[in-house]
Amino acid sequence: MSLAEYIIMFVFVIVMGFGLPGPGEASLIAAGTLAGEGRLNVWIVLALSMIAWMLGSVAGYAFGVHGGRRLLDHPGRLEKSRRKLLAKGDRAFGRYTFLASVTMPAFVSGIFRVRFGVFVLGALAAGIGWIGMYVALSYFLGADVAQRIGSGGTRVLLGVLVVVAIGLGIRTGYARWRAARQERPA
Repeated sequence: MSLAEYIIMFVFVIVMGFGLPGPGEASLIAAGTLAGEGRLNVWIVLALSMIAWMLGSVAGYAFGVHGGRRLLDHPGRLEKSRRKLLAKGDRAFGRYTFLASVTMPAFVSGIFRVRFGVFVLGALAAGIGWIGMYVALSYFLGADVAQRIGSGGTRVLLGVLVVVAIGLGIRTGYARWRAARQERPA
């Protein structure tokens, strides 16, 4: 058992709880797999994951409350789209605050001023669901999946990365083409 593995997972899950993209899910899957192999304690993994999730979620909520709206409301590129998003969010979060706090990133709940108690309950429900799913599935199935993938796993991973890169390139090219087309005078 290595303390470093717990610390790395903890930091990545904080980032995931905040609502930023990162390797949080992958770290939970890896920790669950290592726990299934007996290299980590599954109960420590679950406890540290929930603590990290809630710390990240509360930090994301605080960021949203104290500066997130200004960040989305400032003039500049895509201002019209951001203002539409804010208007839709104000309506949606006004009615479905618990559901929104479960399904949306933590900073979004702060931006739309979801009551803190409702947010905490939503963050707990989301954390229990996601962390439980990732850790439990990888705990019970991780070693079998890793064994079946074997050396093909590297090739599959590289293939997925290439497909994603091509897809992102196509999307970026299309967005630039569309923006240039809209800027042309009629």
